[in-house]
Amino acid sequence: MAERFLTDDVATEALGEALARLTPPGGTWLLRGELGAGKTTWTRGFLRGLGGDPDEVASPTYAVLHRYEHPGGQLFHLDLFRTGPEGIWSLGLEEQAGSSDRLVVEWAGGVSGPWPTGWVAELSLRPDQEGRWAEWTVPDQP
Repeated sequence: MAERFLTDDVATEALGEALARLTPPGGTWLLRGELGAGKTTWTRGFLRGLGGDPDEVASPTYAVLHRYEHPGGQLFHLDLFRTGPEGIWSLGLEEQAGSSDRLVVEWAGGVSGPWPTGWVAELSLRPDQEGRWAEWTVPDQP
């Protein structure tokens, strides 16, 4: 497990960008953190790291699922806060996501896949005074 103190949104996006470069095609990130912890901010950086436009990223709380294009495929950005863990499968995601696409799942507590590949990383964001703590685990590369 790795951890880092992030002083602001710029640092949170920078971490997302760096971790995107470590994520293979088909990779999945499970994000945990309270409301306002920085999950969507991290996702903006993640999309930038894939070569996509971070300005397109919006919280998926009400839409439940957003798709963003990037040079290597698509980024599927889900929010399971309203749907619950079972709701992911009602979206038909397994038919939509290709092997080169990546997946970011907000409010992922209790969700166990199956994911597009066996590469599943986890990120927890926790507010702390003027910034936030990020803790993450990344599986070995295939």
